[in-house]
Amino acid sequence: MKRYLVISLTVVLAIILVISFTVSGCAGTSAPAGGKKVTLREALIHPATDYMAKYTVTAAARFNNTFPGKYELTVHPGAALMGMAESLDGVRTGVVEIGQYPPGVFSNLDVRFSSAELPFLYNNIEANIAACKELLPVYSELLEKNYNQKALALWTATSLDLISKKPIRTMADWKGVVAQAINPPCAAVITALGGSPVSIDFPDAYSSLSKGVVTAGMYATTQMVEYNMWEVAKFVVPVYMVPTFIVSAINLDVWKSLPKDVQDSLLKEHQKLADDLNGLYEVLVTTNPKTLADKGVEVYILPKDERDRWHAAIQPYVDEQLKKMGDFGKKIMEIANKINAKYPYIGYIEK
Repeated sequence: MKRYLVISLTVVLAIILVISFTVSGCAGTSAPAGGKKVTLREALIHPATDYMAKYTVTAAARFNNTFPGKYELTVHPGAALMGMAESLDGVRTGVVEIGQYPPGVFSNLDVRFSSAELPFLYNNIEANIAACKELLPVYSELLEKNYNQKALALWTATSLDLISKKPIRTMADWKGVVAQAINPPCAAVITALGGSPVSIDFPDAYSSLSKGVVTAGMYATTQMVEYNMWEVAKFVVPVYMVPTFIVSAINLDVWKSLPKDVQDSLLKEHQKLADDLNGLYEVLVTTNPKTLADKGVEVYILPKDERDRWHAAIQPYVDEQLKKMGDFGKKIMEIANKINAKYPYIGYIEK
């Protein structure tokens, strides 16, 4: 009788252990609470036709295929859910679960965000891309501590460079130039080089140049090609003046509510998104000058000594911004200096 009792107790203990392992094994898996599908909305300021929107849709499809019927990532381009100015606060407060935005836009709110658009901070697209992986944890820490969100990925939006209606090859050529500035760093560059900045939003770039409201402007060469800027301005200097970044960030409360495998998948797909976009933009930035030249634009590559003069002219502004950032600014410069040593400025066409 005792023998059967021992066997029975052993069986019961085994069953309990199996149940315990099963329950613990399920902890942190992809089953949402209540069995209802969880929808995560990712808001983009870029239109549906933009590369960022198209690549994000592909990343979302990969994520959705991993968790069919359980978790769904939906993509909302064209500022359909919130505008660029509301992006940071929209993710912070949970108006949307995930948002993509350029951190530099919020420099007036927090000077540390200006590090994403410091003039001449990186020598070229290769350096700009290499900085992304090292800067991701730096920006994520800033966002987590101060803005209730976690950075999932960071990628370059290339550089804002010069297009004009007359040749600009030296600092002396900037005298009398009235140029469109789409953000404070652009305005600082234009002023430092001797021109007069006019604050005009990017959507008005083509018409402003066409009507002669301005004689120059600073835009990414991808935008110059996409928006047919060669029709209204015939001179381009792709000098990598104002580097830019885009961050994809998730509301921190939402992030903490997700099982680990869902978190891991979001990180994986967004990092692939960043890698794919960086690869695409590297190709575009290095080929856009030729595309513009084929459209009748004169593309002038600044010699390094002249670029150094332009850089020196804006350096006091850069130093002032970095000083305001304290230790954060020192970290940014540490990363930039290390990367620039590996990727010196040689110009796009010369490669």
